[in-house]
Amino acid sequence: MSANSLPPDELPDQDTHGSFSDFIQGVKKIKSNTVEHKKPLMDPKISQMLKDRCTEENKEEELDFFSTANMEFVDPLDTISYKTAGLQFGVMRKLKAGEYFPQLGVDLHNNTIEQAYKKVRKLVIKAYREDVRCIIIVHGKGEFSTPKALLKSYVAHWLKMMPEVLAYHTAMPYHGDKGATYVLIKKGEGSRLETREIHSKRN
Repeated sequence: MSANSLPPDELPDQDTHGSFSDFIQGVKKIKSNTVEHKKPLMDPKISQMLKDRCTEENKEEELDFFSTANMEFVDPLDTISYKTAGLQFGVMRKLKAGEYFPQLGVDLHNNTIEQAYKKVRKLVIKAYREDVRCIIIVHGKGEFSTPKALLKSYVAHWLKMMPEVLAYHTAMPYHGDKGATYVLIKKGEGSRLETREIHSKRN
């Protein structure tokens, strides 16, 4: 069927052969040629929990690593020792004597201060989560560092600030002597739950 045989209301406009620019006059350009898909919303409680945890970790890193204003420098041949309030005398005595065999450890030689801190923090957290009670940190004596015993001083300072640490003491000669430190770690959550279950069964 030719165009002339179409009904009047279906005939093409007389200006069909006009320019393309004539046809698009007044048409607004689309700002984007991509289709936007709304992301599914995360459960608000989970989202807040993750946000709080991230903030907590960042605060902890800033607090532990940069709070060195009150750090005390020790001598390369000093024995370093620390215990939290309430720790039993017998437990500390065994730690000093090397009777708690270290199950995890880290050697900090040839590390920057920041690298050393991250390794110490990672080890302490790992020990706590895996219910490892004693670890060893090899930091060296620092007889030739400037200032002397720099890394040893930092380690002693950091460990006091970590909530998972119960105590620490310079290692025995066969474990590194003044260049290494035993660290006693608190019981992990799993260990505490097990202890509570045992006590509840007894009662």
